[in-house]
Amino acid sequence: MAAETGKATPKSMPTIRLNYYIVDFAKLGVVAVIASIIFYLAWYVYDFGTTLLGPILGVIVSYGLWYSGAIMGAVLVRKPGSAFLGETLGAFLEAILPTPGGFTNLVYGVLQGLAAELVYLYLGYRNLTVISSALAGAASGIGALIANFALYRELIFEVSPEEGAILVVAVALAYAASGALWAAIIHKTLETSVARRA
Repeated sequence: MAAETGKATPKSMPTIRLNYYIVDFAKLGVVAVIASIIFYLAWYVYDFGTTLLGPILGVIVSYGLWYSGAIMGAVLVRKPGSAFLGETLGAFLEAILPTPGGFTNLVYGVLQGLAAELVYLYLGYRNLTVISSALAGAASGIGALIANFALYRELIFEVSPEEGAILVVAVALAYAASGALWAAIIHKTLETSVARRA
C-alpha cells in the first residue's frame, strides 16, 4: 500500500519526536548549572584521588563525575537529546569557569554527551533503568577517550606502541568503570528523590 501511494510507512521511516516544553528546558537549565558545579569540583576530587590512590583508582573515583550532566539530563527530562544537552550545556558553563581544562571542557562535553545519548536512544528513553544509565555512563567514558585522542594525541605516541596500547586499554576501562559507577549512583539518587516527592 505504501508503494502505491508513495508514502513511507512508520517502519521504513523512523522518526524521533522531541516535543520539548518550557518545563523541559527549565530542567535542562538547572541540570547545566548543577553539572557545571560538579564538573568544577571534580577537578579537586581527581587531584585528591590520584594523589591518595594512584592514577587508575583516582580516575575511577573521579572521572564519572564529568559525565553526570548526561545522566541527570536523561533521568530528569527523559526525552531524546536530553542527555546530550545536559552534558554539553554543563560543559559550556564549566568552560567559562577558571578550570584547568578551559575551552577543551566543551569538546569533552560534546563527545561525552553524544556517546551517552546514543546509548539512551538505542535502549529507549521511556523505560530508563539504572543499567541503561550505567551503560550510558560507560559510553561517556569512551567519548572522553576519543576527546583525549583528538586533543592530546601526541602524548600517547611518546611511548612505544605496546605501551601505548596498554595505556589506551587501561584508560578506557578506568573511564568506563568510573562512568558506569557514578551514573548508577546518580540515576538511583534522582529516581529516589523524584519518587519521594511524587
